[in-house]
Amino acid sequence: MSIGIVVAPPLICGDADVELAHRLMQAHRACRIDRCAWKLAAYHTLVVYGRIVPQTRSPRERAAERKISFPPMEDDNTFPECTFPSQTLRQVLDQLNRLSPEQRPEAGPPLEGM
Repeated sequence: MSIGIVVAPPLICGDADVELAHRLMQAHRACRIDRCAWKLAAYHTLVVYGRIVPQTRSPRERAAERKISFPPMEDDNTFPECTFPSQTLRQVLDQLNRLSPEQRPEAGPPLEGM
């Protein structure tokens, strides 16, 4: 039995680098947003800054409309190049949390021990 970890994207601060987000989206164009933390962060940054308008239909619905096959949901090895241990994500989030807490007064002090 596998236990999933739910990670909510952080709020985007005013110092976000939109050009870096564009480069990350290009570098990770083969990745699925639900399996790549880099693409997810870049996507949310571009949405916040109005550079991307989110789709109203899921990728599966769009593929079905165009009669394109879509990988089954239970296939966890579709894009293995973007898989990483959850501990790595936790380390990245911890470092980002420590980066500039004074810019996020509404978020409170850095999270410890998670």
